[in-house]
Amino acid sequence: MARVLIIEDNQPNMDLLAYLLSAFGHQPLCAYDGVEGVELARDALPDLIVCDLHLPRLDGYGVVRTLKGDPATRAIPVLAASALPVTDGGAALRAAGFDGHLPKSLEPDALIPSLEAWLAPHQRGVLPDSHDDDAAPHAASGEPGTLRLLLLDAAPDNCGLAASIAQHLGYAVTVATTSGEADACAGQPFDLLLCDLDGAVAHADALLAAAARHWPALPMVAIRAADGDAAPAALAARHPAPILLAHPLEPQSLAAALAAALPSA
Repeated sequence: MARVLIIEDNQPNMDLLAYLLSAFGHQPLCAYDGVEGVELARDALPDLIVCDLHLPRLDGYGVVRTLKGDPATRAIPVLAASALPVTDGGAALRAAGFDGHLPKSLEPDALIPSLEAWLAPHQRGVLPDSHDDDAAPHAASGEPGTLRLLLLDAAPDNCGLAASIAQHLGYAVTVATTSGEADACAGQPFDLLLCDLDGAVAHADALLAAAARHWPALPMVAIRAADGDAAPAALAARHPAPILLAHPLEPQSLAAALAAALPSA
């Protein structure tokens, strides 16, 4: 296990990386601006630091310059987390003091192995076996088999957080980000609907309309932008009533909600 400091001001990005690190047995430490990140690095002396470039109070370049200038933190590897393509192989980032970079475009399954390449072999984690009989979800009928979940995702800016959590819980996840993609899934059987509504209202409404057309009675978990936000009117007609969650999304809360939404065996 390693202690990994994440310096990131975007909550969905932070949630995703912190969840994945925890799933692989690591301890995430979280800072939301550059000054807080430097202070936490000095206090905690983590094994690895992942630092966004664009941060409040002190940007990523200022963070790495400060840490590499301090004998107490100089040896800690610092990776730049960049949403922009790196066209020079990372030469400019290394010249600025970063040890490497971690593209934010990486798929969740590739992100942790890329990060763990900077850790000693004994610090690298192991993903809990999602096919373990006690951990993997099974069909509501009681027959062995992975449950099929359709994610209607109106919130692509959340970086696949809901899909990643569901996949690591053992669900077979299909993602539709437009009403057209949802319509194309109409012939497929699903056990659950998961709707991330943290996007434009028209976008969310279009996906909910597709859900009403094709899966009007399928159990649903819906994620609102924030706790206390009114549920869309389209949800009121569904039976059984959807289970409502809100961002910031806690993996344990989503796991419990998905399990509760399923009919009893």
